[in-house]
Amino acid sequence: MEYLKKRMKFLLIIIFSIAIIAFVQYEIHFDQNINLKKVGFIMTILQAAAGGYGLYGLVQFFRVK
Repeated sequence: MEYLKKRMKFLLIIIFSIAIIAFVQYEIHFDQNINLKKVGFIMTILQAAAGGYGLYGLVQFFRVK
């Protein structure tokens, strides 16, 4: 139980990062009214930031002692 307690924060970071990436992918793929020239750049930055933060969470998950 102590093992998961220490790692719960990083599990939440990973889960929310995956959720953000999935939401952005869903919106880009299925929303026909989206203007990719205006919003696409911001969504790409959001995906990259969420991916980086998720990677941080994954690395820290295994580093916690």
